[in-house]
Amino acid sequence: MTDRASKKVLVTGASGYVALHCVRQLLEDGYAVRGTVRSLNNQKKIAPLRSLKGAADRLELVEADLERPDDWPQAIEGCVYILHVASPWPIVADEHTITVAVDGTMIVLRAASKCGGVKKVVMTSSCAAINDGHKNDECVFDESCWTNLENKHVENYARSKTLAERSAWNFWNSLNGRERFELTVINPTFVTGPVLSDQEHGSATVIGRMMNMRTYLASPKICLGVVDVRDVAVAHIRALERPETNGQRILVTHTSPVWFGDMANWLHEEFSPRGYRISKIVTPTWLLKVYAKLNIDEQAKSVVHRVGPELRFANQKSVELLGMNYVAPKDSVVAMMHSMIKQRMVKPPAVGCRMIPRRSNEAEPEHKEEEPSVAA
Repeated sequence: MTDRASKKVLVTGASGYVALHCVRQLLEDGYAVRGTVRSLNNQKKIAPLRSLKGAADRLELVEADLERPDDWPQAIEGCVYILHVASPWPIVADEHTITVAVDGTMIVLRAASKCGGVKKVVMTSSCAAINDGHKNDECVFDESCWTNLENKHVENYARSKTLAERSAWNFWNSLNGRERFELTVINPTFVTGPVLSDQEHGSATVIGRMMNMRTYLASPKICLGVVDVRDVAVAHIRALERPETNGQRILVTHTSPVWFGDMANWLHEEFSPRGYRISKIVTPTWLLKVYAKLNIDEQAKSVVHRVGPELRFANQKSVELLGMNYVAPKDSVVAMMHSMIKQRMVKPPAVGCRMIPRRSNEAEPEHKEEEPSVAA
């Protein structure tokens, strides 16, 4: 047994978009992994986990729910590390989202502190805990920034991530003696890149809508940070292994600002020759505001406050502490859509549309950086 195989890692919410990549990377790196799922009877969700290379020998799945505190002591027992990735992200977040995110995080951390054998927890937070409630051009956002919860436009998802992370740090700072474990928090921006299952999630829903003019007629002038899901997985595992990350929150992102219109253009360039009708139109800001004010379009009302100047994030800390070399946003978005089509998460073009099939010698876009190595 290798040294890594002897150190079991618990991954919460293992069937989720980011968590599934974390499990795959851990298995590739030789770790023994225990993944939590809500139900072992949901074969559709656990099949992608079972199919991962190394899963037969080194992946154990157990049932545990963030709303069931009694599940966690047994789930954590025997694990040296925890990647706490599980968190609710419904399409429309409500007060329950906040409760589950905060209380669920505290349930996992309290159980970790009582088990005694846990050396480190790496928790997945979000840029939603960093830049929400601020103007885009207020600064270049980094780990010193926190979401302004006093801003009425901050949505429940951002509130849930901010309050959950604040609670985690407050709890960790209160620990001492045998109960204390090390903690690192990873804050990704908008996560794109290949899906490993057909499970719906936030970014897949957004990107998927762009593939049809009927569901996505035009792009709002909204800017965001983007990071590839494979980079997010690598960041979690490097944070787990590197003591210099202890007690740190780390923003994980490519530094290039990305507009919604950029993503639509990339998808149009790659997939319109294959028959998909993808809009390159950008919605004038004045029109979006009119639609929002008159309640003509609920979606316009929900995003109008995000329209603004360029949004920038710093990633120097992740480069220095984790040695990150980020996938280009365009490559990540295009790779995501190829995988979504393969998983049948996107409807095929209408019958009669001109299709250019992929050439037999044309491979799907690959990860542009060198094969991830957590030792780097």
